[in-house]
Amino acid sequence: MVQSFQVRQRWLGAGLLVAFVATLALGIGMALASPAVAGHNSAAGAAKGTTGGWLDGREVTFFYPKDFFCSQPPSSDAASGCEVGAEPERAPRPGGGLPVLYVMTPFGINVDAGTLQCPTSGECINHPGDLDVSRLLGPGAVIPLPPHSHIVDVAKGGWWEIEVILVTDEEVWNEIAQAKDLATVRALQDAGVGITGDIPTNLFLFFNVQN
Repeated sequence: MVQSFQVRQRWLGAGLLVAFVATLALGIGMALASPAVAGHNSAAGAAKGTTGGWLDGREVTFFYPKDFFCSQPPSSDAASGCEVGAEPERAPRPGGGLPVLYVMTPFGINVDAGTLQCPTSGECINHPGDLDVSRLLGPGAVIPLPPHSHIVDVAKGGWWEIEVILVTDEEVWNEIAQAKDLATVRALQDAGVGITGDIPTNLFLFFNVQN
């Protein structure tokens, strides 16, 4: 697991959070969901499908044979049970050592739809439909899954831990979309302009990287 959220939170200034709220309210709206049950893993009967992904400078395909997993605690008011801004306390399998999928999420900017691997708000194969972001924005903040893309740094299959990275500058987004690798993301994070650090979640996705 990467650095603690307390360290990474320095990337989320007050102005950035205001932009986050404004963008989500304008583009996809805010939703209040009833409290979710502890845990979510409807692997049985889950749909199967694919999305794109970026790995080491190239485009790859992710194949999803199972649904997502979000277990409480941490607490979540989203129907999915998924929480952004808190480390997971339970994984879908024991043993640790899960690879990380970095969910690259533009907001406050217009990006080429062709660079979005999950382009539709609230919809993506075996992803949660909504997320609790109250640890970032305050009580009751539940939002539809934002449009986003994916970066990994290893080709594996199985369960993946999810970290979110927000991009607020169109040029930064375009640089990431062109480079298609985590090294570029890290360099841009070190520069500290137009991009946040890694934001933890209690979300896990199950997919296989296909070259």
